[in-house]
Amino acid sequence: MSFYEKSCEKYYRFYPVIESFFKEKPTRLAALKIFGKVSTIVMYLSYAGLLINLLITGDGRLFRVIAVPFGVFAIVTAIRRGINAPRPYEKYPITPLIHKSTKGNSCPSRHSACAAVIALSWLYISPFWGALLLVLSLLIAASRPLMGVHFPLDPVFGVLLAVVIGETGFLIP
Repeated sequence: MSFYEKSCEKYYRFYPVIESFFKEKPTRLAALKIFGKVSTIVMYLSYAGLLINLLITGDGRLFRVIAVPFGVFAIVTAIRRGINAPRPYEKYPITPLIHKSTKGNSCPSRHSACAAVIALSWLYISPFWGALLLVLSLLIAASRPLMGVHFPLDPVFGVLLAVVIGETGFLIP
C-alpha cells in the first residue's frame, strides 16, 4: 500500500470525527459552508482586483501575474487528469459536508493550488496583502478535507505545486 493510500485510509477512519464535529452543531456546519463559498469569492475577486489595478496603472508585471497563475492552473489540471484519483466520497462510503458530485481528479486539489498561486501573485506585488491571502489560501486548503471533498494530501500537493511553479515563475528574471 502506497503512502497516499495509507493516508486515505487514515482519513477515512478519522472522517466520522470530523463529520460529527460539524453536524452536532448546525452553526459549525453553516460556518464551514459559508467559509467555503465566501473565501473562494474573496480570493477570485482579489485576483480580479489585482489584474484591474495592474492594467489601470500600466504596471509591467501584469503579464507575469496573468501567465504564472495560468501556468499553475494548466499544469495542475494536466497532473490531476493524469492521476485521476477518486474523491473520498467515491472511494469510501462517506457523505461530504457540502454538495459535490465531481468524479475523480481529486489529487492535486486545483482549488487549493489556485488559491495559493493567487496569494503568491499578490505577494509578488504587495507583501502585506500577499501574506494575508496566503493565510486565507492555507485555510481554504485545510477546508477541503474537512468538507469531505478531498483527501488531506490532495490540497497539500496542490499548494506545493503552486508554490514551486509560482515562485519559479515569479522569481525568474
